[in-house]
Amino acid sequence: MPTPSHRHCPNHPKGGHGDCAGACRGDGIPVIDLGVLLNGNAEQRSQATHELGQACEDWGFFMVINHGVPEALQEEVMDACKELYSLPREEKAEYIAAGPKDPIRIGTGLFYSDIDDAICRRDYMKMIAHPEFHCPAKPAKLRDIAVEYSAQTRQLLLELVKAVSESLGLDRGHISEVLNLESCFQILVGNNYPPYAGLDGVMGISAHSDHGLLTLLFQNGVDGLQVKHNGQWVTAKPLPGSLFIITGDQLEIVSNGRYKAVLHRALVHGGQTRMSFVSLVGPCLDAVVEPVLELAQNDPQGMKFRGIRYRDYMEHQQSSKMNTKAALDIVRVQGDILTCESTPNNSTEADSSGYSPTS
Repeated sequence: MPTPSHRHCPNHPKGGHGDCAGACRGDGIPVIDLGVLLNGNAEQRSQATHELGQACEDWGFFMVINHGVPEALQEEVMDACKELYSLPREEKAEYIAAGPKDPIRIGTGLFYSDIDDAICRRDYMKMIAHPEFHCPAKPAKLRDIAVEYSAQTRQLLLELVKAVSESLGLDRGHISEVLNLESCFQILVGNNYPPYAGLDGVMGISAHSDHGLLTLLFQNGVDGLQVKHNGQWVTAKPLPGSLFIITGDQLEIVSNGRYKAVLHRALVHGGQTRMSFVSLVGPCLDAVVEPVLELAQNDPQGMKFRGIRYRDYMEHQQSSKMNTKAALDIVRVQGDILTCESTPNNSTEADSSGYSPTS
């Protein structure tokens, strides 16, 4: 990942690429300057780490600037996805017929959501990028672009995980070590939301949380991502050059509930196609994810989650009907069932991984 600049987001709006036009809008969505977070002096890094922790705790969502992922690479990703969506069906048949646990899936999601009382519709492409890289054969240019994009965004997200660990009062590498993030799971997801000019009651993806640690998302300039904050849906409007970061279920577990996995959904636009592209990282598939003991011991409510193998969690979520954050209930401790000294692992080894929708 290229070294980000050290430029802070100013406290007043400016125009121009890379500046924080609208950074202090009324929506209040936090903005994290990765250049300062990684390369600032000690005082600047301390402040940026604190702001990161507040963003994870208060929102579970933020924008990152000075991240080093070239806009040209993002445009190449979008162009390759457009080509993929436009391919004749027979050239994608192998992946359209794939099951939920296969490493590459292409398809159209169409279902009714009780949660949002709406029909959800999107075209999607999902590909596992790490620890083994998988990619559709066509368009041919997609492989090289996706390899580069997955590597850059994986490095960015793993650096953020280290800073998140520090924001929790832990050693910088603690979460990375206990979740074996050198062998992290990473999936890339391309979403295509055709325009819909009919009546209300149609959306892209209903309210859900992501199964991983952190999700990175950018879009094609058409807004539609909404996050739930203080009981209200907030439409996320990116600053020029920024990327969205979404906290996931595994971060909620490992932080013992201090950092919440944010509920989010995707709307469709009446006159324009919305496209988004997602890079999600999670623990090593065989890592047992449980609250950090130190955090649970310092919590008056003790251990809030049982330990579970990450691949088992994904399999459970994939096999369940999408229902906001209900997948977390499988590991959520009710009352004083567990103590900090005893965290049984009732999971069993699964032979492959599933993955949920991402916006």
